[in-house]
Amino acid sequence: MTRDPQRDPAQTGGLAFTFVALVLIFTGLGFGADRWLGTEPWFMQIEAFVGAALGFCYLVSVLFRDSGKGPGRKADDRRDARGSQRRSQ
Repeated sequence: MTRDPQRDPAQTGGLAFTFVALVLIFTGLGFGADRWLGTEPWFMQIEAFVGAALGFCYLVSVLFRDSGKGPGRKADDRRDARGSQRRSQ
């Protein structure tokens, strides 16, 4: 994701939609569990918080995915999955 949200509004909107969708889906699951078990507000409230926590974790992981790339580092200088230095070709 780019650092400037105005440069990429589609990706920013997608992140917001994902967050809201997770909260609504988990709240709906909690509502269904409450109706099925007869424990009216409890599962819905718990699942709303679970959905918000998962949405927040997803936002943080997407926003900081590219943070390993320092401003002065080149793509060829990064290490590969085994931890060894890649060589420029």
